[in-house]
Amino acid sequence: MKTIDERIELKEKIAFLKQKQAADFVILKQQYYATVASLKPLNLIKSAAQELITSPNLKSNVLHAVLDLGTAYWTKNLINANTLHPVKRVLGKIIQFVFKNNIGINRRKSSDID
Repeated sequence: MKTIDERIELKEKIAFLKQKQAADFVILKQQYYATVASLKPLNLIKSAAQELITSPNLKSNVLHAVLDLGTAYWTKNLINANTLHPVKRVLGKIIQFVFKNNIGINRRKSSDID
């Protein structure tokens, strides 16, 4: 009698494991399709753009970039505006150097705080 009960129990376990295997296969297939979809070039670009937009340092990075471009333009074009006078050129280079160093120091201080 005991062997019959063991056979029935074994068949039930086999049936349960087959059902579990089928369910796991369906989940694995869904994950495969989700992975393939996420690796498409358009989706990669979308996710990278989303990460960039939600970045907490985006405002400070944009501000620093604008300041860098503005000071570079201002010092190069307005101060050094094709002058032939050597004193003006040297002063322009000094001012440009001071602006770049001050912006770099401010950037390091603000990034240390973040």
